[in-house]
Amino acid sequence: MFNDKIDNNTILIVNNNIKDNIINKIRNNNKLIDIKFMTLKEIRDKLYFAYDEKAIYYLMSKYGYKYDVCLKYLDNLYYVNDKDLDNVKLKKLINIKNELIDNKLLIFDNYFKNSIKGKKVVIYNYKFISKYDKLIIEELKKITNVTIYNDKDNIYKHKYIYECFDIEEEVSFVAESIVKLINEGTDINNIKICGINDEYKTIIKRIFNFYKIPIIFNDNSLYATTIGQDFLNNITNNREDALKYIYNKYNVKDKNIIDIYNNIVNIINKYAWCNNITLVKDIIIHDFKNTKVNVINYKNVIDVISSLDGISSEYVFLMNFCQGNIPSIYKDEDYLDDNIKNKLGIATSISLNKLTYDKWLRDILNCKNIILSYKKFSLSGECYISSLNDELKLNIIKPEYSYKYSNLYNKIKLTKDIDELIKYNVGSLELDILYNNYKDINYMVYDNKYSGIDKNNLKKYMNNKLNLSYSAINDYYHCSFKYYLSNILKLNMYEETFYTILGNLFHYILSICFDKNIDIKDEYYKYIDKQEYKFNDKEYFFLDNLFKELIFVIDTIKKQYESSSLNNSIYEERIEIDKSKNDMKIIFKGFIDKIMLDNNKQIGAIIDYKTGSADINLNNSIYGLDLQLPVYVYLTKYKFPNIRIVGFYLQKIINNEISIDNRKDYLQLKEDKLKLQGYTNKDLNIVSLFDNTYQDSKVIKSFHINSKGIASKKVLNDIEIDNLNKLVDDKINNAIDNILEANFDINPKRIGNENIGCKYCEYKDICFVKEKNILNLIEHKDIDFLQTNS
Repeated sequence: MFNDKIDNNTILIVNNNIKDNIINKIRNNNKLIDIKFMTLKEIRDKLYFAYDEKAIYYLMSKYGYKYDVCLKYLDNLYYVNDKDLDNVKLKKLINIKNELIDNKLLIFDNYFKNSIKGKKVVIYNYKFISKYDKLIIEELKKITNVTIYNDKDNIYKHKYIYECFDIEEEVSFVAESIVKLINEGTDINNIKICGINDEYKTIIKRIFNFYKIPIIFNDNSLYATTIGQDFLNNITNNREDALKYIYNKYNVKDKNIIDIYNNIVNIINKYAWCNNITLVKDIIIHDFKNTKVNVINYKNVIDVISSLDGISSEYVFLMNFCQGNIPSIYKDEDYLDDNIKNKLGIATSISLNKLTYDKWLRDILNCKNIILSYKKFSLSGECYISSLNDELKLNIIKPEYSYKYSNLYNKIKLTKDIDELIKYNVGSLELDILYNNYKDINYMVYDNKYSGIDKNNLKKYMNNKLNLSYSAINDYYHCSFKYYLSNILKLNMYEETFYTILGNLFHYILSICFDKNIDIKDEYYKYIDKQEYKFNDKEYFFLDNLFKELIFVIDTIKKQYESSSLNNSIYEERIEIDKSKNDMKIIFKGFIDKIMLDNNKQIGAIIDYKTGSADINLNNSIYGLDLQLPVYVYLTKYKFPNIRIVGFYLQKIINNEISIDNRKDYLQLKEDKLKLQGYTNKDLNIVSLFDNTYQDSKVIKSFHINSKGIASKKVLNDIEIDNLNKLVDDKINNAIDNILEANFDINPKRIGNENIGCKYCEYKDICFVKEKNILNLIEHKDIDFLQTNS
């Protein structure tokens, strides 16, 4: 038996996820013994070397790598030695390794080997180990006595797998099955769910609530807590001040809050070597995300487990039994490819796939009471049953429902089935049964009116903090309900795409390229290399060609600079304005790509780079709409109160189309596309300082002087610019007041014949906007509202 294999002074090597089960076994046998638990990874670190946050910080600060990239490099250092110089990637790893050794950033335990001599080492239930793990075990055997022990497999023959149409059907099947088990006398604490990913969690929470099934997802990270977020948002270079802020703000007497606070203290103490903890904020964020918060140890709930390790007699619902999920699939896309791994004796993607496949197969056959299910369709498309079924040979059957356990869910399902019948003429087998039992569901009777929320609860939900920007204000004035969904409920999921990376890349290079010491090409490709996004060949080709385009843009901007006396430029300027009220901390902030200033900072021109479409019309600014350029004026005047604004412009730095003009060559046409588009001050004295070609400007689009004066329509005097500045302030204050009052009605704006509130809104399927909700506004053809008699 397993207990006979261990005694005092034993080192027990096990995976962490079965350690608690082993401790319980020992307790149940009333056996008090002195043992040390370790994993194979910990053994590896002791035998060879370990690394900590100092090594990660070193790579991040010196080379600009992201946290996850540093981990990939560091984890691959175990596999290389000085002989591996025939490969560029291996040579790079060796150089990094030697550099870290020289800087004493790798941790070597020179006493470990002697400390374990004569000790008994038991490797327990590592049935599926990689090639490299085998090398670690062989190294361990050279030092001391090693016993490998695996529990005997119990092979249970399973018959069925349940095929569901989609996730909702799969979750409702599992919910009904759980209620049935509990009614038949099964202890709820012996029921587990396995195999789910994030796609399932929201649906499980919703449907299990209909069935009154309590469930706990053991994924509460410190990063997800309000206190954790508050700490990160208010982190200062002084760790004591940052911790004191949290301690004073929250009631650090409640047990759960004490646990959270202690977790924060423990993490921050790891960086005692760093005088300014803001420098390691990215690493601290990673720690927060990977630190589980101790939650109340609830009983009588369904537990969600990540694997079947240590599961034998419990009832397990293995959901999402789909190809690509169970088992997960490893691809040959690591830093070290399979050819190199094979040479170094590391597990390749092929061998890892085999290990994972065999482990899942063994665990399923070893589990006595397992119910498997999969879905045919998800939001991303069609799904296929796991390849494990080629070996298991389970019969695929459809779930059967009794409709006995949740009236509320039955009614919801009935409305869904009626929708399918009316819209698509598709009837379900359950429709007649449900319709005959629930005739009072008030189908298609609804009111889309925003019912309101308590403003005090809103402030508490926001943790008495409100951060605003141009985009948030723009959302609010397009439709206040859109702002609520996007900025309060945070339903707008940011997705990093090739085009967002491209825009950020161009903005970054244009913020540093005018420094003569910068190697633009090196910075361009270093930025690309730091991205976690995986570029395809087509995108790499596009990036190579765009570099040439970027150089043309930089050269053209330098040419434009020759026309200007404003030679004191600042870039990527972050400006924050404190607009706090009572107990609410309110910050309005923005980033300005470029402000060109005179030496006294009394005259300035504002330029915002655009990689997409550019809209410079101020006609809608009276309604708080399209305020991007006016907001930059507002922020600039806040930072430099006495400044006179020469102009505020957009500069479109990626141009796909060039219109043919036989009077100009192609390069001239491209340069014209890079002219500044926006509004210019009427005072030609200060315009001449910014652009000495202003009479027929080579810098500002459509700006020239004729016999009647300034020909451009987009000109303002100082008073009008000040009025615009005041208008922005009024619109920001008005939005703040309404947000704090929780005014989030569905009120998209229509100007003229165009419903601009709904035009690009991604929430139309949520609000069910009606004609009566739309607010009609008078269309302004000019900006006379900025003019005065002065």
